[in-house]
Amino acid sequence: MHYPIGLLFDLLASSSALPWNITVHFKSFPEKDLLHCPSKDVIEAHFMSCVKEADALKHKSQVINEMQKKDHKQLWMGLQNDRFDQFWAINRKLMEYPAEENGFRYIPFRIYQTTTERPFIQKLFRPVASDGQLHTLGDLLKEVCPSAVAPEE
Repeated sequence: MHYPIGLLFDLLASSSALPWNITVHFKSFPEKDLLHCPSKDVIEAHFMSCVKEADALKHKSQVINEMQKKDHKQLWMGLQNDRFDQFWAINRKLMEYPAEENGFRYIPFRIYQTTTERPFIQKLFRPVASDGQLHTLGDLLKEVCPSAVAPEE
């Protein structure tokens, strides 16, 4: 229940017609099953934690550490208020890399699954192979979830 709504639809109701009917209950919150987010501040802190984790993988945390508190706030407010320009002005820094570094250190990813006990797969994945060849999404899937990729003919 802590997954993005689009993922939940794909996992649980992809054969259903849209719009997807959702029932929201305001009493008897299932504390044992779901994380309770008591405020927007908690959600913002979780979002920023995810951004920091991705930056650590991609840039050794250099980009996020060089940002000021106002940049962090602008990133969050742009996302929260659906203001792409405001969000992208800051997010652009997280998506760029100096050419001399030859790409990101690792590509942050998470593959959700329902077929095993593990709800998701997450591991280190380098964007460039040892021979200098750029990896593709197909390469990532072949490595971490080979059964999801049809064999090449």
